[in-house]
Amino acid sequence: MLMPSFNYARYLPSAIESVLAQSHHDLELIITDDCSTDRSREVAERWKQKDSRVVTVFHEVNTGLSGARNSGLAVASGDFVALCDADDIWAEDKLKIQLELFREQPELGVVHSDALIIDGDGKLTGQRYSAEFHGEDQRCSGILFEEFCLRNFVCNSTVLLRRECLDYAGGFDQRLRSLEDWVCWARISRKYGFGYIDQPLVSYRVHQTNLSRQVSAMAGYRVTAVGLMLGEGKDIPRALKSKMLYSVGVAQMELADWKAARGTFRRAVADDAFNLRAWARWAQTLLESAKRPKYGNGVTEI
Repeated sequence: MLMPSFNYARYLPSAIESVLAQSHHDLELIITDDCSTDRSREVAERWKQKDSRVVTVFHEVNTGLSGARNSGLAVASGDFVALCDADDIWAEDKLKIQLELFREQPELGVVHSDALIIDGDGKLTGQRYSAEFHGEDQRCSGILFEEFCLRNFVCNSTVLLRRECLDYAGGFDQRLRSLEDWVCWARISRKYGFGYIDQPLVSYRVHQTNLSRQVSAMAGYRVTAVGLMLGEGKDIPRALKSKMLYSVGVAQMELADWKAARGTFRRAVADDAFNLRAWARWAQTLLESAKRPKYGNGVTEI
């Protein structure tokens, strides 16, 4: 079980306890501290002394989630790998239920599930991950490459997958400090099937320090992530590629990079002239550029 942690000493004990309390006992928990400045290392070491299944890895330089997960993966010994973020909590039978599905459907590479959303204090919000983060009529099982091209709908801490899937994907791409999981799932989904359990098996914590709540940073990571997928997917159908480019353009608009967004929307309509949303956004970038102050040479600053 890979558990990256950066300054999550407040939440770490609950996350660790939920993993070690699994009804499926045969596991190892690898906690990678990514150069924390709080008491996270102390917490991890204390649990290592209490339970021989805990392994600790300490970074001297912060590498982000990709590097932290890869460091844990490098010392992992099992044929199956699970992810648990240091602020989330597993249900007691999570691994047992997922392993049963693997036994029933041995062709699967990845099994994920729904999750309950909790707040920073661990209180239930009454919301499910699926209701908040799944798209309309979201397909969660099967060969899902085209679905992953458009969005990431997997709750990270619910994932249990075969080690060979991560080897096939090359681990987590360290060019990304976030959304590295999305790119990883897209790569895996080219070869392996995904299974989904609609039962919530994790409590997914949403709080102010979640990286996913940093809107501007996430827009930049989205541009990079989709760019990687496009660069690796020469066989992606043009209509799907157009939708992917549209999402990149929207992220560039969020970053106020109007020139880049205009070029991206132009590429989107070149791939699919019927992508009306891309046409509308392209026109919006033209209008936004027209608002910019003009200088003596008649050039608009963008």
